[in-house]
Amino acid sequence: MEVKWAIDAKNDYHNALDYWYEHNGSFTYSAKIIQAVEALEYDLANNPYFVGRYSKSLNLYCRTILKGRFLIYFDVNEKEKSIEIVYFRSSKQESIE
Repeated sequence: MEVKWAIDAKNDYHNALDYWYEHNGSFTYSAKIIQAVEALEYDLANNPYFVGRYSKSLNLYCRTILKGRFLIYFDVNEKEKSIEIVYFRSSKQESIE
């Protein structure tokens, strides 16, 4: 399946990378986030239902990365054979559920 990003999710992802670069003064942690997201995209493309828990209230699946520090909410569209990442959030942000 193809993995796509919603515009807001992609913006939030890039904002998180920028924040951690500025906060730490190096790109090391941002690189870890990128690596974790790329690994998740690979897992989603190959078996989207196995890697996430379902949220009935949002009608989306959710997966955490980096020991629960970030949450990625996604939708699986069997008809289009695609997965859309709808939200990229820090676990410190207010819950959307």
